[in-house]
Amino acid sequence: MKLTPIKPVKCKYLFTVLFVFIVLAGSGQESMYPEVNYTFLQKLIDTAKARYPNIKTFDHRINIANDNLTKAKLGWFDILTFSMSYSPTNATSLTSPTLSGYQVGIFLNVGNVVIKPHNIKQAKEEIKISLLNKEQSLLNIEAEVKARYFKYIQELTTLRLQLQMSLDVEAVLKQVKYKFEKGEENFENYTKALLLVSSSKQNIIASEGLVLVSKSALEEIIDKKLEDIH
Repeated sequence: MKLTPIKPVKCKYLFTVLFVFIVLAGSGQESMYPEVNYTFLQKLIDTAKARYPNIKTFDHRINIANDNLTKAKLGWFDILTFSMSYSPTNATSLTSPTLSGYQVGIFLNVGNVVIKPHNIKQAKEEIKISLLNKEQSLLNIEAEVKARYFKYIQELTTLRLQLQMSLDVEAVLKQVKYKFEKGEENFENYTKALLLVSSSKQNIIASEGLVLVSKSALEEIIDKKLEDIH
């Protein structure tokens, strides 16, 4: 059997293959896992829990609930009513005896005796509810910080990929331009190279915008600049 030698790929087809390779490479994703810093992420979570305004609101509600409990406990003094009267005369009759001097009376409010334990129990339940609401809010903030941080890392990784792609595209354009000027490459491939460079630059700008947006969203929930987290 006679073997047919493989013919070398012509230059114009070679650059077409390179264009396809770069476009396909751009659709892939570089792994973002090595960029995730869990120690830094925990600092972001702690900062958000300490500074996020919503958490401070729950702290104020807990303080109010504690004050209501104290007020309810002090309300036990409302059960007894003290009265005092003074009579300057010392007249006594069979129908209306009157004593002279100061007279003190103590009265028991039965209604308050019944309702005070209920008020104290209700105040304690309000404290429990406030604490549970704060705990739930802390869990929600932690989950949101993680989501925004991972999104920020994803956009950073994508931007680095776009920047590397841009270098590859620039290298291809340089080769195509050199061969085009020597008459070894056609105008169509040269135009494709120019368009590919333009598209790569647009992708970089879009990625930069997404990085800034995701960074801003992360800083909003931690109420601090990322550069100030140490």
